[in-house]
Amino acid sequence: MLRGIWVLAVLLVATPLCGIPAILINLLAPRGHAVAHAARLWSRVMLAAAGVRVEYEGLERIDPERSYVFIANHQSSVDIWVLMRALPPRMRFAAKEELRRVPVIGWALSASGSIFIDRADRRRAIGSLRQAAERIRQGASVVLFAEGTRSLDGALHAAVPVVPIAISGSWSVMRPGSVRVHPGVVRVRLLEPIEVGPWLPDGVDELRRHVHGAVRAALEPAAS
Repeated sequence: MLRGIWVLAVLLVATPLCGIPAILINLLAPRGHAVAHAARLWSRVMLAAAGVRVEYEGLERIDPERSYVFIANHQSSVDIWVLMRALPPRMRFAAKEELRRVPVIGWALSASGSIFIDRADRRRAIGSLRQAAERIRQGASVVLFAEGTRSLDGALHAAVPVVPIAISGSWSVMRPGSVRVHPGVVRVRLLEPIEVGPWLPDGVDELRRHVHGAVRAALEPAAS
């Protein structure tokens, strides 16, 4: 419980300290990566506060000059921290609509060009994924959480490689809805990028099943 209170206190202090200056800098230099660099610092602070050690596998598979669709499993807020720490600055999250209204975090996501998805409205959700595809065509990469998005069509039709990501151990560190935090190790495996061309236009559903199956297979037993 004490660790959880400490993490919450650090969150309340670190979020505005990292986020607000980055948002202001972004207003002056919108084509820069101020928000992304601030988010990386923020994630390092939060991981340190939680006592989390992260082990990455497969980062060498990512070309920082290319665009990707990253598809990861999602079990905890810790997942966001470990991804922000490692993925390229041009990364954008496909975040749930509710986060848009969260002070500082929602502002920073908006400033960075992240995409908000309304899960309650399928038409708007598909429109958001088409927006994600447009961001990718402009040179960004997008992170989608496999559990939260039924239709990946809009992003996949950007025709860039899909990178499955398996995150193991985050649920044991901090479970959703709990204030308890348990220090531990989180392992992040970036799998081989998948070229989507051979799967399009008719194999999107099969590709989705293939990607989700690859993520499940790469998870460590305790996290699956």
